[in-house]
Amino acid sequence: MLFTQLFFGLLLSSQASHVQGEPILARQDLDNRASGLLIDFNAARGDDPRLLGTLNLEKTKGDKLKANTKDLYVKLGSDWKGTKCAHFHHATGDRRAEYHALNGQTKSGTTYYITYKLALEQLPDGLIVFQWKEYKANNDKDGGANIPLALELRGKKLELSYTLGWGQSRQVQWTQDVEPRKEYKIGLEILAKAKGGYVKLWLDGKPVTFTTTRSQVLVGNMYPGQSDPKFGIYGGQMGIVDSYVYQVQIGTSKNAVDQSYFGK
Repeated sequence: MLFTQLFFGLLLSSQASHVQGEPILARQDLDNRASGLLIDFNAARGDDPRLLGTLNLEKTKGDKLKANTKDLYVKLGSDWKGTKCAHFHHATGDRRAEYHALNGQTKSGTTYYITYKLALEQLPDGLIVFQWKEYKANNDKDGGANIPLALELRGKKLELSYTLGWGQSRQVQWTQDVEPRKEYKIGLEILAKAKGGYVKLWLDGKPVTFTTTRSQVLVGNMYPGQSDPKFGIYGGQMGIVDSYVYQVQIGTSKNAVDQSYFGK
């Protein structure tokens, strides 16, 4: 009896002490990682969005929050149809509601396969819904790009942009008209290398052709020092933003993730 009380006491204490912004382990985490599946979030299962990684909330530049508020949050909720999703929300003037996945865990030379299903309530200019973000070499001395890859909204179009190095502007590689309240399935294949790295992109199961290379592969510096994926809403401060995220997976093997994102 005493052992049982101590066990449940420790369990409740551990759960209560968890910080909201910290990631939690996925179910069957060890089995997933052994099979090459690093992140596996599915809102339909009722998964906690913290499976995505580390929560980043920012009202204005430098004004970072540690927990959700009524105007700035990421939480399990429902979209306009009542479908379960991770609901990313920021009010007018807010800067960021994102999850930083694989925080400091990505490795040079590894290929990452990413699936990302989302819908947007609004389509504000300058809203970034995905970043392949640099954390070590994004400075004047090392010369790495701050955001090597981004999926960004401009003029009701979704753009994939690539940035070559520090101080350079993002260069649009591909665009596609998008609509509010419509679900999109995005597949990404990223070889995380400084020399000879590449990205491939699929939209709704179909490979895209980059306008710059006229091919389905964009080669470049995809790992200046330590580049990690981020999901959510960054920018778009001119209005309220709501993003509904249904699924996110990251694997080191294409077979480890949902094949429908890659047309299979």
